[in-house]
Amino acid sequence: MRRRRLAVVLAGLLGLVMLPAISGAAPIPGTTTTTTGFFRFCAEAQIPIANIDTSKLVENGGVFSISGNPLKDLNDFIFSKSAVSTSANKILTTQWVEYTDAGQTQPKLLRCKLRTGESLNQGAWPPAAPNNGGRFAVEPVFGFGAAGNGLSTNPATDQQCRVINQNTINSVWASLSPGEINSALYNPTNAATPNAAANTLATVPDTVVFDGPSWTPPVAAITLNGAVAELGSRALIAPSNSSGNARFEGAHYCTLAAPEFLKRVILGQVAPS
Repeated sequence: MRRRRLAVVLAGLLGLVMLPAISGAAPIPGTTTTTTGFFRFCAEAQIPIANIDTSKLVENGGVFSISGNPLKDLNDFIFSKSAVSTSANKILTTQWVEYTDAGQTQPKLLRCKLRTGESLNQGAWPPAAPNNGGRFAVEPVFGFGAAGNGLSTNPATDQQCRVINQNTINSVWASLSPGEINSALYNPTNAATPNAAANTLATVPDTVVFDGPSWTPPVAAITLNGAVAELGSRALIAPSNSSGNARFEGAHYCTLAAPEFLKRVILGQVAPS
């Protein structure tokens, strides 16, 4: 179920490649896990990252939902935090997109601020713990308390960000026409194609950092390792009650290759970077 939903979203992203400045548009009101394309990339990524039981989500008749908030300004994104709303039973994610062009028509890298699975059944922050100010303030809780029991099917261990990059590879490759496969320069399958040896497109384990200043600097979406194009991710993970600064805890942040950029790399339209 989780892989199918992500495949649908990623396929939808490919059709949105020509929409200008889409990351600056307002979030879609009242979104849950219903797939709505670009706006939902990070919200959908939350599901496999935290091993979420999809039967507990609103679209399957459950009680929880996941919202996505795409932010246009990088500083706004840096100040934003992933969080939850206990009154709405909603996981709150934020998203920022790096483009390769000034017109913002060619996404390259997506940054997602998500929640850890272990945090979803945790309660309130310690009393008097600091919070962000103004519109960046979030509810001072790690998760939903006892109401969140079972929301993560494996709360002890989140999935790596690489699972989202692998889903992107699978979806983009499946979307290619026979002619595009024949001309592809990189190939994720075990069988060679006319222009690409087998297994020349792959993910690599996440590079994990532990604070914001280490996560926010520029990072490549795709790099070359010999003949292999590799999708990596810089991840930030701060479990609840881990750092002494509650407003940063319960965070699982990922940097992810944009499907549109991956397709252009595969077809030789741009170099890995």
